[in-house]
Amino acid sequence: MIALGATLGVGATALAQSGDDRLSIDMQDGCLNRSRVVLRITPPSGDPISTLTVYANGREQLELSGLTGEARMTVRLTSQRGRVTVNGETVSGDVVERSRDYRPCAPTPPRPAPQRNTRPDEPEQTLSGGGEG
Repeated sequence: MIALGATLGVGATALAQSGDDRLSIDMQDGCLNRSRVVLRITPPSGDPISTLTVYANGREQLELSGLTGEARMTVRLTSQRGRVTVNGETVSGDVVERSRDYRPCAPTPPRPAPQRNTRPDEPEQTLSGGGEG
């Protein structure tokens, strides 16, 4: 399942133009806490993307054409583990492929229980007595 970001509208229109001369495909780094991966696609200035295909675990999720500006999209994997591949080609023939394997993040260790705050220079208070009377 793919969710297209707000910068990618109907017909793959985009809001921003890049000043770069190459097709850029940025993929989320590292491990996944959830099963979603964020992608950012930026075509070169004046050279729209003729085709762009996104795969999740080898299955085609999305195919776009005519992308003229930056697009952000979210790819949902079936679990926290998997591979996302993006293939793109511009009208002038610049071809780019990016793949990344994802794995679950290591669980965060539990926080240690708060310890009693004692000062070493003060003797510990002793309670005595009680019950007499």
